[in-house]
Amino acid sequence: MSGLFLVADIGGTNARFALCRRDATSVERMKTLSARDFPDIGAAIATYLDWAGEKPVDACFAVACPARDDQIEFTNSTWRFSRQALAAEFGWRHFRTVNDFEALSLGIPQAKPDGLHRLRAGIAEPRGACAVLGPGTGLGVSGLVCDRHGGWVALAGEGGHVGFAPQDDLEMELLRFLQLRIGRVSNERLLSGDGLVNIYEFLRHRAGEPAERPSPAEISARGLERGERTAREALTRFCAILGSVAGDLALTLGSSGGVYLGGGIVPRLLPVLPDSPFERRFLDKGRLSSLLQAMPIFVILDHTLALLGAAVTLRQDEA
Repeated sequence: MSGLFLVADIGGTNARFALCRRDATSVERMKTLSARDFPDIGAAIATYLDWAGEKPVDACFAVACPARDDQIEFTNSTWRFSRQALAAEFGWRHFRTVNDFEALSLGIPQAKPDGLHRLRAGIAEPRGACAVLGPGTGLGVSGLVCDRHGGWVALAGEGGHVGFAPQDDLEMELLRFLQLRIGRVSNERLLSGDGLVNIYEFLRHRAGEPAERPSPAEISARGLERGERTAREALTRFCAILGSVAGDLALTLGSSGGVYLGGGIVPRLLPVLPDSPFERRFLDKGRLSSLLQAMPIFVILDHTLALLGAAVTLRQDEA
């Protein structure tokens, strides 16, 4: 059906597919598939299209990796594909890929109030720049700025791989601990699912406890539900580091339009985030701390925003 786009949001763990009409501000027939259940992306697409019962001729995928070249190789997944070959396989007339957080940024202007949780009060300037970041399988980073015609432009990049900047003695120890194992330490090595595991492993090592690398979900359960001290400390430190990184991005972009936290991890941390050092670390920018005082912070709850952003990309191409 030529009136439909196929849109997808593909991360290191899951692939979320949906259909979107050209003039719509919502998606249809959204379905989430686990990447580990499919040998390649083509098999996942075929499964979704068979379930949806449609054959769209245009598609745009938000991907968790650089998206400009023909060969798409995911940073935290074994999936890879050629854009040209995939378009030929499924008969798409037009096929685009964009960075997943670029697409998420483009979806933010379409967010509904119930799709956002206000973490910090503030005043968002209607056309002010927005900072967008979020930990999941990796750490996504983007920004949203307004052009002189009143339209929105998303910034594509790999800001999650910026180097980690420790803010206290414990984080200096954490940095050295990871450097001995992996060399260069980026923010993604701490603000991601594996990053939470790295923090937890370090804290156990520091406390003289036996080495252990449970899953991120298990660490969260131990900290939030079972009261394990080391797990709770790992979650608190994760929130603190996230606050510093979010504040750095807000300072870089001059995010008077607000700061938006996406990804799969932050919504699960809402029970601890408000009472954690997140806000203090967000604001702790020395002589320029006052610039962040008025910035509101939101947690993105709406799983469709990156899909809507992918559809926006296709509409912009047609304009």
